[in-house]
This record gives sequence, structure tokens and C-alpha cells, in this order.
Amino acid sequence: MSRNTDSKYVLLAGASALALSFFGSAYAQEETAPDDSRRLGTVTVTTQKVEQSIQDVPIAVSAFDEEALNKMQLSGGPDLVKSIPNVSFTKGNFNGFNFKIRGIGADLVAQSGDAGVGVHQNDVPLTANRLFEAEFFDMERIEVLRGPQGTLYGRNATGGVFNAITAKPVLEEYQGNVSATLGNYGTKKIKGMLNIPIGEKVAVRLAGNYLERDGYATNTVTGQSIDGRELYGYRATILAEPTERLRGWLSYEYFEEEDNRLRSGKQLCTKSPLRTSFAGIPVSALDQTVTSQGCLDTSLDSMKDRLNSVATLGGGLGITAGLLSGDAFTQPANLNLRQIESAFDPQYYADQTLITGKIEFDVTDALKLTYLGSYSESGSVSIEDYNKQSPTIAFNTNGQPLFGTLGPTGAAIYQALFPGGVVNDPILGASNFFRTFDVAGGTSEQTTHELRLQSSYDGPFNFNLGVIAMDFEAIDPASSNTDGYYVISNSLTALAQINNALGGALFGGQVPIDSGGTLEEQAFTGLGGQYFRSLSPYELSSVAVFGEGYYDITDNLKATLGLRYTKDEKTQANVPTYLFTPGAVYGPGSPQNGSPINPRPVAGQTPDAGGDGYFDASFEEVTGRAGLDWRPDVGFTDDTLLYGFYSRGYKGGGINPPQPAGANLFSQFFDPEFIDAFEVGTKNTLANGSLQLNATGFYYDYQGYQITQIINRTSVNFNVDTKLKGLEIETIWNPVSTFVVNANLGLLDSELGDLYSIDVIDRTNGRSDLVVLKNTSSYSNCVISAQGYATVLGAIQANPALTGITRNLCTGDLAAVGGRAGFEALLGLTGVTVTYTDANGNTQTATALQPIEGDAKDLKGNSMPGAPEMTFNIGAEYTWLPGSFGDWGLTGRVDYYRQSDSMSRVYNSPRDKLPSWDNMNVSLAFTNDPSGVRVELFGKNIFDETAITGAYLTDDSSGLYTNIFLNEPRTYGIAVTKSW
Repeated sequence: MSRNTDSKYVLLAGASALALSFFGSAYAQEETAPDDSRRLGTVTVTTQKVEQSIQDVPIAVSAFDEEALNKMQLSGGPDLVKSIPNVSFTKGNFNGFNFKIRGIGADLVAQSGDAGVGVHQNDVPLTANRLFEAEFFDMERIEVLRGPQGTLYGRNATGGVFNAITAKPVLEEYQGNVSATLGNYGTKKIKGMLNIPIGEKVAVRLAGNYLERDGYATNTVTGQSIDGRELYGYRATILAEPTERLRGWLSYEYFEEEDNRLRSGKQLCTKSPLRTSFAGIPVSALDQTVTSQGCLDTSLDSMKDRLNSVATLGGGLGITAGLLSGDAFTQPANLNLRQIESAFDPQYYADQTLITGKIEFDVTDALKLTYLGSYSESGSVSIEDYNKQSPTIAFNTNGQPLFGTLGPTGAAIYQALFPGGVVNDPILGASNFFRTFDVAGGTSEQTTHELRLQSSYDGPFNFNLGVIAMDFEAIDPASSNTDGYYVISNSLTALAQINNALGGALFGGQVPIDSGGTLEEQAFTGLGGQYFRSLSPYELSSVAVFGEGYYDITDNLKATLGLRYTKDEKTQANVPTYLFTPGAVYGPGSPQNGSPINPRPVAGQTPDAGGDGYFDASFEEVTGRAGLDWRPDVGFTDDTLLYGFYSRGYKGGGINPPQPAGANLFSQFFDPEFIDAFEVGTKNTLANGSLQLNATGFYYDYQGYQITQIINRTSVNFNVDTKLKGLEIETIWNPVSTFVVNANLGLLDSELGDLYSIDVIDRTNGRSDLVVLKNTSSYSNCVISAQGYATVLGAIQANPALTGITRNLCTGDLAAVGGRAGFEALLGLTGVTVTYTDANGNTQTATALQPIEGDAKDLKGNSMPGAPEMTFNIGAEYTWLPGSFGDWGLTGRVDYYRQSDSMSRVYNSPRDKLPSWDNMNVSLAFTNDPSGVRVELFGKNIFDETAITGAYLTDDSSGLYTNIFLNEPRTYGIAVTKSW
């Protein structure tokens, strides 16, 4: 028996938990409800692991079948934001994305971190997935569950679940379709499906798609369009029903992309200039090098400058090496958000192989046993310009490194190594301009096994019991030299080359120079000490036992109780970050000695801070849900469902990315997060079936919300409590047989709990009695008292021999002037103090020259990032039936979406505000049902609005610039489909 819905009879497409009768609506209604041509149908979903009408499910869920996806122009994951209330979507700074439901998604950055919204395909949880890159094709439906899913779904999710249900083979019926699309930006797309029966009990379904288009952005240096696409995917599924009690299917799917997709968007900045004076006191050229933090805290729309490179690790050390004398980015910025500047075009590669199988066996007429298993491999690599801004100042032809130990030999060494100011970087090539690029990549494999036993008794009680096991591994970097994250700069290479020319005098030994291959070849070994890299080889083993029971208290009142026990075991190899590290320091088992992962310690051994071994974390939790759903007998509706539920959601904690060898800059672990969710809702069918009106209200007590901040070039995750509440209203109305209107509204309010935190882009918290300076050791920033800083500048003016001493204020290296206390006494600053708030909210006192991290802000009551207060969409469709044009019908559709402004960080500073944005899609389709032909003219984002969907703030050593992520520009084209 086929489990597919026959499209001849149910031509109904879901929209926000409601069924839209879009295509050929009159014919569908004539078959299904001849007594009322306006009666709406419903979509069948499996949100509770059984097939149910979406109007019968006491869960906030949105569902879209293949036809709805096409009609509403929902090509892939990013498009879903336009059709589901309280959902947002943005690309992340690295190779990930952030799909958020009711403000909950993935605001952490860690290999071991879990997503708040679980991504599934055919009920299989996919830790690594291509939801952002791939396009939908041959789908039975897409389901999106809103709210914590702590019982039935593969892995716990605090925000919700995305589940793609692929179309399965249909027995005893040949089917097929092919669709070709041409559009602007040179778009060429083709997708199709072929269903082949083999006898009466077996069928095979083949499907695939291919997309090629030019880029939405331009690299003004190469003159090439970038952020283009060339990707394809295919799927083969075989289904067999050998007996009435036994059925199953096996699917193989492959996806690949290789193009010039942008991983991170344009860089924005309001330049933080070098101080030439402070408090009326001149600042020497050498002391100026620590007075900029790169970029200032201003709104995104006012960021119209290039970064101040002096404040960055690469630019600042370029000055130290004698390559530069100041800021390398001096020209006015290019303000076109879809244009970047790069010495070469970005490169992007991604692939995924997914094998899934499902077997169902009817133990009895009322008991079904189901096995669901999967194996997947996934990987991606992205290479691009770190700054996306071209330097305007060339390297010095004659340089004098700042290291006093070089003495008069400095210039000679410089000229010998860098003739004409050209740095010969073995990875980036030869150039006399400042160049920095980064590489993000990773490969992984995963297996899952799930076993479920479900009942369908006629009596009042039924159940759904199961167990699932998952093993996930971010593959050993020895198998791929691009796993992890790398930042490569020719200024860093130059400094390593100077060190080696001096016999290792600068860094305590010879620094290995990687010369394995060029950046374009992606063949460098990963063993060099002339660039920064972060590797997090990671393994996950997760087991869960779950079950739900359903009891009919009366004919129209049902109780549900579900519980789940989960155990997550996470392991991450401790591979310290290295930069300018002599080969001899790497130690046994290190990359320099043949293996990028240190040896596994014996059982029970605790890895030390130096990086010998692995970090292990284990989490065990019980979650679940309980509630009632009731169908009251009310006279003013055709059908009403009322429900109220309490749910407990959980997302595992994890292991922070690595630190420098021997460092203890932050906790290596972060805690789990939990949600106590209270939700009430109603689903209603009115006006003789022509109107559906649903509403959901919710309140979340969100504990341990995981969020990240970069510290010393490493993402550090921490936890904070918050509260969320909201309302969602969804409706569809079919006033006449040829006209359908659908709409939904999402309202959301989020408030952080007690939290004090230092905002790295505003470390002084706006206070004039504090000043930010650069640490010339780590290139992080510090804060000291403004009075102390002014006094030091005055001392330098009186005694020029002290020139450059401000470069030591953050590092605390003041031994030459009697140490910090002695220097304060010499300057008459003894007893001068400032008070500040630390990251725990406590008031502290610092002396005049004591470096502190900053003055912490009170964030209580601030909004969560990616949680717009309002989302709204409305769609309208009108169909001119066949008759006037022979067998041809005509359907026009308009969809409008609006998202209110939101925040990109918890600090809610001017820089964090993401402006509101709108989107409108239109289409006009000519349909000939007898011949199975459809011709559609379409337009997406027809007003060509450029919307910033997300913004990522980099760290101190990068200059605190902001990467932005954009929506797609206006696209349009024609699609021709033939079905048989």
C-alpha cells in the first residue's frame, strides 16, 4: 500500500499549519466535497510519528507539500522564513547557518555545540547537513514544528524541528515530471522525477536537480561576479511491500556544490582612528600604534569606512616587522553592499552522502514495529578574503622592524628577505600588499539507529515507544588538511621569516614555515606556525529512550504524557592553537611530529592545560511533555481543537574551542540549556469549511541559553537565562472557489535575565574616565584609567626616552620603569583608582595603570539576537478556470512578508540593530491539465530590497569589524514543467 497522498484528489498545499487549495482547486473540491466547492482540505503530517491531519495535531506545526513549495517560491531552507510565523534565518560567519524558531537557534560557535532547531530528513536527525546550500526537490512535504521537542524527535531540540519528507515510490504506477527554469543572473535550473513500478510489490523512484547561476555580488578587483551557484543533487529510492504486514524503503542521496559562494558577507566598519593627542597631550607615532581598536560601535547604516589595520593582528605585526608604517586601508570605502575587494575570488565546496532505510512490520493489526537507520558523510570547505577590502598602502621598500634587539642589522635583514617590499609567502604567493585570507572547513560522518513500537488500539489508550542511538564524528584532521579554521596573512609569514633569519631570536626557536602548496590548491599541510589555526576533532555518542502515552478521557478529551531519557557523551581532542610557535614546543604527538591529534589518555586520566589528551563531557537528562487536547461541541465552528501543553526541552552542553598551549583564558566547557515551555492553542474550521483560523500562545522559561563571544581569536560560549513569550495567528480563507487568501502573524517578546558582560566593541561602557588600548602581545584590547593614560603621555612628553611605553600598559611589562606600582609612584599616581563592574556584576577597584578587561554592562531585559518582535506574511491567489482559453487555466499569486527589526547580539548596542525588511514574490502560471504542462512566470523580491539578515562581530585582534549577511536580490524568470 502506498503511503503517498494521491495528488489527483488532494491538490492541497500547507501554509502555516493550514491547507491551501492552490492548483486546480475547483477540480480538487469537486472530487472531495461536491456539496461545497469552497471547503478546504488539510495536509497529512507525521509530527507525532503517526499520520494525522494537521488540524488534528495539538502542536504548532507548519507543513508545505511540493506544490506549495513551488507556488510560494520556497526553494530552500532560507525561504521558509517568509511563510512561518516567528521564524528567522541567516547565514553564519563560518560554514554554518542559524535557523531560529521563536528566537531559539544556534547562537554558539563550537564543533561540539548542538543546534536549537533540529534538522531532520525522513525523521533522521542530521547533525551536519546542507539545509543552507541545497534546494528542495521531489518532496512529499516539509514540516516545521515550533516549540521544544523533548520526546519523540531524534535528538532533543529547544527551538523546534525541521523535517524534510522526501517523496517515496508509488506502486503499480508510472509517474514522471521534469521542470526547466531560466532566469536573470544567468540562472539555469532543471529538476525532475521518474517513478518506475517493478511488478506489484516493488517500485523505484529517481529524482534530481541541478542549479547554475552567476553571482549576486561582484569582486571589483578581479571584475568577476561572485556568490554564484553550481550545485546538484540526486536521490534513488526503492520501496517494497512484500506482504500486507511488511513494508520498507531504502534511499541513497548525494549533494555537491562547487562554486564561488560567499561564506561571509561584506565587511562594515566605522574606523577607529589613531589618536594623535589625548587630553591635549600629543601622542608619538610609536605610541599611536596602540590607540585604535579598529572599528567603533555605530549603527550598521552609518558604517561607511574601511578598517584601521593598525589595530589588527596582521596589520599591527606588519608594523612590527617594518612592512607598514600605519593604516593599510586609507581610501574611502566602497559602500555597495554587494561588492567586495579581493585579490582572488572566493572558493566554496560542499557535499553530502545520505543513506536512509526504513522497515515497518505490523506485529498485529494494532501494533507496528518500525526500524529507521541512516549513514551520512558531509563536508565543506570555504576560502575567501578575510577583510574583503583592498589595502591602499604598499609594503615599505626599506623597513626597520621595531624590535630593538635587531639593532642596525634590522634594515639589512628586511631588504634581504623582502626585496622591493615584496613578501614571498609560500601559500599566498608574492605580494607587496597586505594580504589576509581564511579557510573554514570540516568533514564528518554519522550513523543513526532508531526502533519504535506504536499502537493503534480501538480502546482509550495508545502509546509510542522507542530508542535511538547516534554516533557522530568530525573526522580526524589527518584525513583532510582543511578541517578546522585557518587565518593566513603574509605579514605574519614575514615576521616568522624574520624570526628564523635571526635563528629564532624573536619567538624562542625556529618557527615552521608551511610550504605545502598554494591557497588555491588547498594543499598546505596545516603544520606551519606562521598562521593561526583552530582544530576541534570531535566525537558524539548519544542514546535516548522515549515514549508517549495517549489516553481518551472522554470521546472528545485526550491526555498525552511523554518522557525521554537522553545521554550525550562528547569528546574533543585538545589541539592547542598555534601561532609563531617554534617546532620544538609542539611536543610529542603534535602536528610537527606526524599526528595532528594528541594521543588518547588512559581511562580516567584528566588532560592537563598543556594539551595532552582529550576533553570529555557527559550529559544525562530527562525531558518530556504533558497536556490535554479537547474538541468541544460548539455551534459556531465546523470543528474546533483546543490544547494546552507543558514541555521540557533540553540541548546538551559542550566543549569550547581550543586555547593556546598552556593557556587558561576561559572555561573549557559550557553548560546545557533547558526550556520549560507552556503553550496553549486552538485550531478551528469555520464557514462550512471555507475558513481555517488557528492561534497559539506560549511562554518559555529559558535556562542556560548558549551564546558565544570571541576571546583571543577563539569562540567562547557561555550561558545566560532568559524569558520568551509570544503569539501566533494563522488563517486561510476561501471566500469563492477560485480565490484563496492566507496569512499569519507572529509576535515575540524576549528578555534576558540577570547578566553582566563586557562588550568588546565598547569596553569602556561609554565612560570618559576609561580608555581602550591595544595589547601588543595578543592584540586583544584592555582598559585603563584615562587619568593614568594622560599622566603617562605627559611623562613621555617630558622624557622622550619613555616613548613607546604605552605599548606595554596592557601587557604589564613595566619592569624597566620599576613595575606597575613603581611607575605609578614615579608618576604621582599612587592612590589614584577607578571603580568598574566585572563580568559577574561585582564592583571592583583598579589602580591608575592596572589593565582591566572593561566595564561590564547590565544586560537584564535586553532582547535576544535573531528574535524579531513581529513577523507577518499574507498571500493571495486567484484562478481563472479553463474555458475561455481552451484547456488552459491561469493562476496569479502574490506573497508579501515583513520582519520587524531585531538584534544581532545580546548587548543591543547601535551596531547590533538589524533593520526591518520586506519581501514580495509574484507569479503567473498557465496550466494545461490534460497535457500535464505548466508554464510559470515568477519574480522574487520584486522591489529588490537589500536586507541584512544577520551580522557577526569579529574579535579585538581582527579590529572589531562586522560581517553582514544579505538576502537574495530581485530574481525573475520562467519555468516550464511537464508531468505525466
